[in-house]
Amino acid sequence: MSATGPTGHAPPPPDRTTYRVTYAVSGEVRQEEVTVVPGYSRENDIPRILAARLATPSSGRRPEVVVIDLREI
Repeated sequence: MSATGPTGHAPPPPDRTTYRVTYAVSGEVRQEEVTVVPGYSRENDIPRILAARLATPSSGRRPEVVVIDLREI
């Protein structure tokens, strides 16, 4: 099975949606851009994505992230 389309070209990548997220973690308000890809992640995955980015390798613990505002950019 091939990953190329009928013309021999690879199919286009899935649509992506990028959000500017304002969130609170450890009593601090922060902003960050998060991109979600349909079929892989959704809007409701954003807190988990941010927590994974903020986790420290030594502790392996993910902080609690509270989304305050979510805007598509």
